[in-house]
Amino acid sequence: MLTHIGNTKTLVNENSISSASKGRATRIWKLVIWGLLVTGVCLRIYHYLVNRSLWLDEIYLASSLVNMDLLDLIFSDLEYQQKAPLGFLLMCKLTVVLFGGSEMALRLFPLLCGLASLYIFRIVCGRYLQLPGVAVAVAIFAFAPPLVYHTVEIKQYSAELLASVLCLYLYLVYHKKRNFRSLMLWGVWGALIIWFSFSSIFILAGMAIGVSLYHLFRRDWKSVMRLSFPFVLWAISFGVNYLIITSKHTDSAWLIHYFKIRNGFMPFPPSSLRDFLWPIRKGVNRLIRFPLGLLWEGGSQFGLLGYFLKTPIIPILCIVSGLITFFKRDRQTLLVLLLPYVLVVGASAAELYPMYERLTVFLAPLFILIIALGSEQIIQILRSVSRRGAYVFPLLLLLAPFWATAKQMVYPELLGGYKKAYYREALLYINSQFKEGDTVYVYWNMLTPYWFYRKTHGLAFQAKEGQDFRAVSNNSPDYFARLTPELEALKKSKRVWVLYSKNRGSKIGEFEKRPAWYYKEVVGGKKLHQKFSAMGTEVSSYETPELKVSLFQMQTE
Repeated sequence: MLTHIGNTKTLVNENSISSASKGRATRIWKLVIWGLLVTGVCLRIYHYLVNRSLWLDEIYLASSLVNMDLLDLIFSDLEYQQKAPLGFLLMCKLTVVLFGGSEMALRLFPLLCGLASLYIFRIVCGRYLQLPGVAVAVAIFAFAPPLVYHTVEIKQYSAELLASVLCLYLYLVYHKKRNFRSLMLWGVWGALIIWFSFSSIFILAGMAIGVSLYHLFRRDWKSVMRLSFPFVLWAISFGVNYLIITSKHTDSAWLIHYFKIRNGFMPFPPSSLRDFLWPIRKGVNRLIRFPLGLLWEGGSQFGLLGYFLKTPIIPILCIVSGLITFFKRDRQTLLVLLLPYVLVVGASAAELYPMYERLTVFLAPLFILIIALGSEQIIQILRSVSRRGAYVFPLLLLLAPFWATAKQMVYPELLGGYKKAYYREALLYINSQFKEGDTVYVYWNMLTPYWFYRKTHGLAFQAKEGQDFRAVSNNSPDYFARLTPELEALKKSKRVWVLYSKNRGSKIGEFEKRPAWYYKEVVGGKKLHQKFSAMGTEVSSYETPELKVSLFQMQTE
């Protein structure tokens, strides 16, 4: 009897210790998750406050937000052949009305979208993942450099990311409910999201098809009928949006060519096994790099490890593991996560939607959930073999975004890569040293940034705007012969500022690399610079990889 009591006390003590240990582990994981979340918020706010110059694509869209009123934004075509959802445009215009046309005002709504998506995504993860998996998912979302970048860019991709996260959240809230009020709310919220995100139709359509197929296979006709109500509302909203807005923005031949030469479209019909495997070989591999940022982009600092991290082996292992686990646990959600990607691949094959870089940002939450669940399963397997391996594996998965983000904190100009621009700095450099009697000559390929910053920053000078003679010229000598009178007229001034882009040879709406002679002989600005050097002496300059500002003291005759 006493022995039995003693054994019972021992068992109770062991259970208490085990329970306390689990509780402590839970608290630690929650602290880690919140730490990652707060760090992700701080990263985005930091890069927002850096307040870098707009790059050209941002200026194309921002010009409409600054120059057009609300009615024009709704009923007129945007400047520079731009496309953006109406809801996004109106919210960005509101910030311009309230705070002016500065870079920070223009980027405020994308920032808010990025912060909201980060927080709501944590809630979504909590439904599907255990705490270690939530930590992995939040870490990828918080630290992936492309997701950080698009949060502080005046383009619609941060809003589209938020739209995807909201669609997943609404699915969690409503997909098991069958009462009219819940289904109405699901339908209305989804219908509203479409007006803020073009790409949300892939998420919502994939969701509708996945949920319907799941219940059809189960012969649950009642659920199929009831759930069709919100899906019909989404379809109506998309139809109205398409007729009023999207149909005006059908892609032009030049834009299709732009993405085609970048392999943004799946080859169709596929003519080889390589083409047939394009959605995996090209599509998934691209997504792992961008927008998930899980491939090593650094140099050789880590030797063999760095080379290993340049391959997608670990992310692909996680994807396979995640797909298998979802198939076993929740096939309906597996359909909801996979079908949007299938629809995007189909649209890509039809050359209706390119799978390229920023246009795939909205897919990030779906793949992060799959990867995080897969990593969770692999961690559990490793824990039974090697506790150290269970810790090392997620660190290897996350090392690339952690390292890249750390570098971008120290060197913020690295954020966005080639999208880092210095238009504002170049124009303000001229503005700060401009003297009465100076002439500023802006070459044709820098006029768009000049027009934008002249309006938003009140530049002190009125530039001489260079003409574009490419279309009427047959070759480089002919081009410069036509340009010479324009340059000769600048000799009347004692000092002439020259601003040109060194790598831009086309305007928006034009086919790239045409005319070929211009790209071969003129792009780079060397010959243009030689023309000015023949007319005067360069006394000051400001140069970046993309542009150059030169001040010439003109020769007196």
